[in-house]
Amino acid sequence: MAQNPYGKVPVLVDGDGVIYESAVINEYLDEKFNDLPLMPKSQLDRAKVRIWVDFFNTRVHPTGSDLQKERDPEKARARMAQHLRAIDDALVGKDYLVNNQFTLADLTFIPFYTRRERYKVNLDDYPNAKRWAESLVARPQVAPTL
Repeated sequence: MAQNPYGKVPVLVDGDGVIYESAVINEYLDEKFNDLPLMPKSQLDRAKVRIWVDFFNTRVHPTGSDLQKERDPEKARARMAQHLRAIDDALVGKDYLVNNQFTLADLTFIPFYTRRERYKVNLDDYPNAKRWAESLVARPQVAPTL
């Protein structure tokens, strides 16, 4: 953790470079290994991906942590319901969040979904989000890593 001034993981060391913060690492890897791009070509769609990544990192994940650690659980449950409703609504009639293609926005949600029991989150009331999350972890590139 000495390589990350925030004292957190993940940290990626690439040659002489040290990169930290998961969203930054994901974009770095997407740019470096772009045979299967995870960021859209359109600047507007790229911005939308970044908005969703921010939504997960600043709202969904912290609320999950509050639920896990039982910090003001009633308010945390209400916030989580609001976040999941936003995701569910965004996925009506779509397979993915941005321009109906798999992007870093979708990828960012996978760790949360795989830890949903730890966060005391059930997606049964959010059928679009549940379908989407299940399809994400079933991807051939993801399933073997779980």
